[in-house]
Amino acid sequence: MASKSLQALLFVCAGVIALFFVKLMFDMSRSMNEMTGYVGAISQDVSEMQNSMHTMNESILRMEKSIHGLGQAFSQGSKQFQQMNPAGMMQQVLPGGGQRTR
Repeated sequence: MASKSLQALLFVCAGVIALFFVKLMFDMSRSMNEMTGYVGAISQDVSEMQNSMHTMNESILRMEKSIHGLGQAFSQGSKQFQQMNPAGMMQQVLPGGGQRTR
């Protein structure tokens, strides 16, 4: 009789251990599914970040090009201004050739 109750106890213990492993496998499977979802979300975020960085780089290049064009316009305007003769311009504008009348 002791051997039958020992066998029954071993059978119950084996069943409990089997249920424990089934639950463990279920939990591991669920955790793997969650991790797969997280990895997918991170991958999508990285892809969107790369697209944003590409767009930002293009915007920076356009801005640099515009600033360069503006600098060239100022440089050209400055050269033209330096070539002007302000005294000659005033003589053309003032009546009497720039001479004062009293």
